[in-house]
Amino acid sequence: MGSEAARSPARGEATEQRLIAAAERLFAEHGVGAVSLRTVMQEARTNVAAIHYHFGSQEGLLDAVLRSRLDQVTGERNAVLRESPGKDATARELARAFVQPVVAVLESGGECWIRLVGRLLATGGDGLDAVAESFFERNAAFVAQLDRLCPGVPRRTLDFRLSQAMTVTLNVLGDVSRTRRLHGPDAADWTTGQIVGDLVDVVTSILAGPPGARRRK
Repeated sequence: MGSEAARSPARGEATEQRLIAAAERLFAEHGVGAVSLRTVMQEARTNVAAIHYHFGSQEGLLDAVLRSRLDQVTGERNAVLRESPGKDATARELARAFVQPVVAVLESGGECWIRLVGRLLATGGDGLDAVAESFFERNAAFVAQLDRLCPGVPRRTLDFRLSQAMTVTLNVLGDVSRTRRLHGPDAADWTTGQIVGDLVDVVTSILAGPPGARRRK
């Protein structure tokens, strides 16, 4: 299988993408520890040798799944921040820059990826360290804006606010239907756009901190 993939890059890339897509859905639905490589192989209609060829191990496969959409999130986030050049962002602008990239992932078919990352945050499962390290590394510009928004606030506090903003964002957008069900019949006609708007309000409050300590809204 390995030599065949090496002779045919396009075919090898297609196999790799099928494995990532299958693992993304299975890991999100069942948890990383409950999914065997054979199950992923069967879902992707390939064999275990292909997983070892492309990713080396289950850990390598999980890493590939997590990183598969991180560039999209980072790119979207930086693009939103660039919309207001030459001035510091407000808390709401930062909140929008935080939430909107995840909405873009959702709209591009990445609900399972959002749910998987949210699940890792909630359970502390394998792969969490990679998510945390990559998050702060890739979002240096965002963190710098948040630091200017909240002068004098310790970095650990800002990191905590970011992690909580990430948790609530992934929890809401990882299963929008569940979000509606949690709020009963009155939320049946709650549109995704309205949910996102309310989510931005919540994230704004998280990032800005206590009202008495806010420099600007």
